This record gives sequence, C-alpha cells and structure tokens, in this order.
Amino acid sequence: MKHTAKCPKCEATVSSIKFEVVDIAEHGQTIALGGLYLCPDCNTILGVGLHPEALVSDIVERLKA
Repeated sequence: MKHTAKCPKCEATVSSIKFEVVDIAEHGQTIALGGLYLCPDCNTILGVGLHPEALVSDIVERLKA
C-alpha cells in the first residue's frame, strides 16, 4: 500500500518526495552530510535528517576500527 499525505504549505498530495543533500554544520564547520525531504510541488521542507548513505558508510568505518 502506497502512503500519501498532504503538504502543510500547498496542500498538494505527496506520494513521493524530493531529497536534497546538505551539510550539517556546527559553529561554521561541517560535521556530517544531511538531507532535506522536500515537497515535490512547492519545495517546502518536510523533514531533515542524516544522509542515509553517509550514515551507513560512517557506521561501517567505525566497525572496521
């Protein structure tokens, strides 16, 4: 079953999202890669999180150490 929701800004039905890679910074220094989850119609930010591939790579590298 495919889930759908409505964008809180434009109220378009959202059945897929756009993903944009961004830097997560602290005190002006990049500390991780993140991602913005965007409405495909109006580009409103629906969520923010760690970049999934970067997170997996970081976990693998830490397990190797």
